[in-house]
Amino acid sequence: MAKLEIQIHTREVLKPSARTPNHLQNLKLSLFDQLAPRMYISKLFHYLPSSEGIVTETCDKLQKSLAETLTKFYPLAGRFSGDEFSIHCNDDGVEYVETKVNADLAEFLHLGPKIELLNDLLPWCVSSTTGLPSKPLLGVQVNVFNCGGVVIAIQMSHILADAFTLATFINEWAHICQGTGTTKDCLPSFDQLPLLFPARVLSGTQSPPPPNSGLKIVTRRFLFDALALAKLKNIIDSSATRPTRVVVIMSLIWKVFAGISSAKNGYSRNSCLLFPINLRGKSYLPSLENALGNFAMIGIANLEASQSRKELTDFVNLVGNTIRETSAGIVKANSDDDISSIVVNNRTNVADKCRQRDEVDIYVCSSWCRLPWYEADFGWGKPFWTSTVSFPAAEIICLMDTKTGDGIEAWVSLTENDMAEFERNHDILTFCPPLPW
Repeated sequence: MAKLEIQIHTREVLKPSARTPNHLQNLKLSLFDQLAPRMYISKLFHYLPSSEGIVTETCDKLQKSLAETLTKFYPLAGRFSGDEFSIHCNDDGVEYVETKVNADLAEFLHLGPKIELLNDLLPWCVSSTTGLPSKPLLGVQVNVFNCGGVVIAIQMSHILADAFTLATFINEWAHICQGTGTTKDCLPSFDQLPLLFPARVLSGTQSPPPPNSGLKIVTRRFLFDALALAKLKNIIDSSATRPTRVVVIMSLIWKVFAGISSAKNGYSRNSCLLFPINLRGKSYLPSLENALGNFAMIGIANLEASQSRKELTDFVNLVGNTIRETSAGIVKANSDDDISSIVVNNRTNVADKCRQRDEVDIYVCSSWCRLPWYEADFGWGKPFWTSTVSFPAAEIICLMDTKTGDGIEAWVSLTENDMAEFERNHDILTFCPPLPW
């Protein structure tokens, strides 16, 4: 399928069904929000047609329940204030789009379209940033296919939300759509983190944007099933701490990336893997286990070019040790100020690494595993598949659970030439047979 035929039926700014109270109309950003990437996070939920015949009621129900959900997640309907340290929760609304797609969803997924086609199902360009105060913080596009299948595409400002917050929002919306939403008092809050870790004036800690190589960038999906994960774990030295499946896949892909770099440059280069570590459940404050907003810090795993052994076990140890050491520092912190200092120092280290791009290969990996993406049931069943979209930058990895929960989908973004090398790498071919797309 070369291109999707999409007709926009509705495009509007959808406002919450009830006005936000005056005392909640200004939300201060937290330090974690302040340091989050200036981008949108995108997630797609694919629903095959069900026996209930959902098409006639789908859009009406989704739109009304979304407006109700926004009363509970009221900052999403606001706008950034001019000072960049707060959200004006003024109920200006979110971008809401309904489309008709001239295709059969099952066929669309079975035939294996180019991943780039998934971007067409989003409410706006995936590379959009949140720099403009007037831009909505949330965009939703409901795509209805000829067969009655539906793809709900969501883009949410990363400055206000991480993957945990996005997953919490989508499931609450689904519950409200079914009439089983939680009461407002039972929902986690956006104001917990700003109260404990307020944003501050910082200098020299923002990472420079990734370089624009001008080369064509492609995103591909790689599936590691339960058998492949078991085989990978078996080849790791028994002396290593038993890694999680996420650590194994992160390490394997980093190993392949490093090999491609060495072959391309004719020599080994220093490299590092950057990955967010969710801090919920790791601090001395149990009340933050379900806090909304951003609550993660970047782990930095470093590989020295001079390191003699570069087996999978070595990469696993580097990633595992980074996670353990970063988490231990947060666990040992005795105050909010201690945690804030750790986060600011860590962000400075990340920025320093990014300034060394000419000498160091920098890769970024996010794990969206162990989040309830497949629980989002709007009344016609759980999603057949949840996905992301193609990425606008190279050397980025996003990991997600398969629907069964025992495998991992790795979405990998590279330049076209590097992707060709990645796809024919022995480790990738051994543990991850090629997919149609």
